[in-house]
Amino acid sequence: MSNRQTFTHAIECFADPQRRHEYFHLYSDDIVLHGYQGVEPGLEGVKRFYYAFWAVFPDARVTLHEVLEDAGTLVARYVITGNQHEEFMGVAPAGQQIALPGISILHFRNGRCFERWACSDSLLLMGQIGAPITTGRPTSFKREETLSA
Repeated sequence: MSNRQTFTHAIECFADPQRRHEYFHLYSDDIVLHGYQGVEPGLEGVKRFYYAFWAVFPDARVTLHEVLEDAGTLVARYVITGNQHEEFMGVAPAGQQIALPGISILHFRNGRCFERWACSDSLLLMGQIGAPITTGRPTSFKREETLSA
């Protein structure tokens, strides 16, 4: 099975509660996820993250918009959709629908992803579930000036 086939099979399983355990066949035991705050390296950490995600968004599915592959690297542009059914980030569930676009870069070794870099718009997600979003200027950032010689 090619890396692309492994990935698309995993995405199909992502949306099927009866086959979600197969989603993890995508990853090697030593998987490292970048862009997923708080997820410990290793397959068990990845499983904890996704099972918690599916508890909040049990009907979550991924729609692939673009998949590019070159040797052992695969890049995917996608949208995750679903409805919130459990509390998330302090926001009570009210069936809020999400449509979260993202991009991931997956590196494969021996047919399994061992490293994944992901980027999605967390602020958009928080707005979609109705979390309060402040628009004020952050006070903890300091402007640094660069002097040119």
